[in-house]
Amino acid sequence: MFDGNIPAMSIAYLRTHSYYSLKRALPSPEELVGAAAAGGLQALALTDHGALIGAVGFRALCDGAGVQPIIGLVVPVAVELMRELARDELVLLARNPAGYRSLARLSTTLQAAPERERWQQHGLPWSEIQAAVEGVICLTGGQRGILWSLAAAGDRPGATRYLSRLGGTFAENAYLSLELHRPEDTAIAREINQLGSRFGLAAVAVQPIYQMKPAQRERLRLLAAIDHNCSLEEVPAEALAHRERPEVDYSWQTPEALAARFAAFPEALALTGTIATQCLDALPDGRPIWPALNLPAGQSPQDMLAAEATRGLARRYPPEPTSEAQARLQHELTAIGRFGYDPLFLILADVVRFAREQQIPVSTRGSVANSLVAYCLGITTVDPLHHDLLFERFLNPARQTMPDIDLDFCSRRRDEILAYIRATY
Repeated sequence: MFDGNIPAMSIAYLRTHSYYSLKRALPSPEELVGAAAAGGLQALALTDHGALIGAVGFRALCDGAGVQPIIGLVVPVAVELMRELARDELVLLARNPAGYRSLARLSTTLQAAPERERWQQHGLPWSEIQAAVEGVICLTGGQRGILWSLAAAGDRPGATRYLSRLGGTFAENAYLSLELHRPEDTAIAREINQLGSRFGLAAVAVQPIYQMKPAQRERLRLLAAIDHNCSLEEVPAEALAHRERPEVDYSWQTPEALAARFAAFPEALALTGTIATQCLDALPDGRPIWPALNLPAGQSPQDMLAAEATRGLARRYPPEPTSEAQARLQHELTAIGRFGYDPLFLILADVVRFAREQQIPVSTRGSVANSLVAYCLGITTVDPLHHDLLFERFLNPARQTMPDIDLDFCSRRRDEILAYIRATY
C-alpha cells in the first residue's frame, strides 16, 4: 500500500513558467532551478506559454544543479462544446527528441503561422494537436482547462466527451491535472479522478508556478496591463493566471507544502515522479543532425565520401596521383571522419553538382579552398597542392565549431537551389 510519505527526490514539478512566458510570468530559469535544487527535487519541467525560448539555457542550468530537466510547452486549444468552440489549455511534455520536435512544431505554428493571432487568442485546432503527439506526454490544463470547468459544473456528459477525445489522441500518455487552492477544489479533484478512471486516465498533481513569492502577485497584473495596453484597474480577469481569485496562489511551493496540499491525493503526487522517469533528455546534444542520404545499401557516409574523393583525385591528377596527393587525401578524410562531417561534404558536393548541371553560376570562398577533399569532389576549383594551401587552416583538432563552407549562387536563380535542397533533403 502507498503510505503517503513521499521524499522530495521522488517529486517532480510538472508545470512552471518563466519570464519566457512573455508578459505572463515572473521567475527567471535560474530562480526556478535554484529553488528546485534547494528543495531536493527530482525533476523540474519548464512549460512556458507557446514558446521554447528558454529550453537550452534551462537544460544547462538543470545539468549544473543536478536536477532532471523536462522540456514542456503550454498550448491553447479550441475544443468543441455543445457546438461551440471553447478555449482550453494543454501542458505538453517532451518524452524524447521526437517529442521536442513535436513541441517545436507547435511553437512555430503559434509564433509564425499566418493564423497565429487567431490561434493564440482562441486556440489551435485539434488537428494541429493530433499532428504533434509523437513523443509527447499531455497534461490537462488544471483550473484553467476545460475539464476542470466541466467537472466543477457537474457536466459529466461534457467531461466524458472531452476525456474520450483526449484519450483517443494521447492514449496512455494523457494525464489529468489536479490543482488545489480552496477546500471545495478537493471535491472537484475527486470527480476528475473518478471520471478519468473510466477511461484509464490517471490524475497527477500539477500546481502551476507563475511567481516565486506571494508578494509578487501584483507584478503579474502589471505585466498583463502592459500586454493589454491598459491601466492596472482595466486588466481583464482572464488575462491573469489567478483570474482575480484571492485564494489562488501560483507562488513556488516547497515539496513539503506541496505534499501537505495533496495529502488527500498521494497517488497523484507520487505520479509526478513516475512521469519524470518517462521524460528522457529531449534536446539535441549539440552534434549536427544530418538529413537522410541516398546511399547504396550497407555503405556509410564515410565510405561514400572516401570513394567519391578517391575517384575525384584520379580525375584531378591524371594519369596517376602522386603519393603526396594520396597521403594528403587520406589525412583529410581521417580528420573529416573524426569530426563526423562526412555528410556535410557529400551534401554540398551534390548541391554544387546540381547548380552546374543547371548552369546556375556558383562559386566558393573562404578557407574551404584549402581542402583537397573539397577540390576532388568538385566543390572548389582551386588546387590546394599546387598553391601549397594548409588544410588545418580549414579544419584542425582544436576547432570547436563546424567549419564554414560558403557557397555563392546567382541571386536570380537562388530559389532553384533552395527548392532542390528542400525536395532532396
